[in-house]
Amino acid sequence: MNRLQALSVGLFTFVFMIGGNCSRTRVESINRMNEGVVLAAQKQYVQAAEKLESATAVDPTNDQAYWNLAIVHMEMHKFERAREDLQRAIDVNGDVAGYHEKLGTVLMELENWEGAQRAFARAIELDEGLFKAHYKLAQVHERLDNPQEALREYTLAVQTGPRFIEGYRSLGRLYADLDYLDEAVQVLQSGLQVVIEGTEDEAHLHHLLGTVFQQQGDYDAAVREFRAALGLMPSLREALFALGWTYSLQDNREEARRYLKRYVDTAGGDAPSHYIKAARDRLNDLGGP
Repeated sequence: MNRLQALSVGLFTFVFMIGGNCSRTRVESINRMNEGVVLAAQKQYVQAAEKLESATAVDPTNDQAYWNLAIVHMEMHKFERAREDLQRAIDVNGDVAGYHEKLGTVLMELENWEGAQRAFARAIELDEGLFKAHYKLAQVHERLDNPQEALREYTLAVQTGPRFIEGYRSLGRLYADLDYLDEAVQVLQSGLQVVIEGTEDEAHLHHLLGTVFQQQGDYDAAVREFRAALGLMPSLREALFALGWTYSLQDNREEARRYLKRYVDTAGGDAPSHYIKAARDRLNDLGGP
């Protein structure tokens, strides 16, 4: 769900909840809020922000209007304004877990890691099932150099969101970074059991699993995973490089040259320069045409 979808869902839930039993000022505020949401859906963000601000001016207790205004400000990359909007929503109604989760997201954009940590913790306190709050809190813990806490929160993210594939990828990657390779394999294989087949998500899981097998020295398994990734996503350049490199570790010179050359030929200007250099150096070492 993107931000504007989240905005619309939140809006309609709010209108349904209050029904017709509200004051004239609240009705006027809601009408302006609805107009702002329509403008935002049309990507007319300046006009949407003006309409939503007027909704909060008419009724300063309309926390949903502050929420929607924050989403619009996020779309405009005005994260400090979004932070202010969300804080005002929380001041009106501090028991909505989603407000705290979104505040944490904004504070991440502002690189206020300690504030983000508090916001996500409060969101989870209000609703332990917010798997994305667990996931983002894990990201914050990584930035604060708390890898064990990050492992814990990534684990909770996949437990509460068992089909949240990014959670499996991040947890598996962190386990691998910490040299817990068996645990990384287990997590990534679990992700492959629930991922939608034939998707780019599946390709990325295969690629990451291949890198872990390569770290373990199980080159046959690594080759299998890299080939599976490329079968699903032939344009996955990282898998081309990894497959060619693994073949070179197996001294399969022909296949190593084949895939490393494909990587160099398709890398493009945005590819990491040290990867391109490594591929070219290995091709020179391998010799041949």
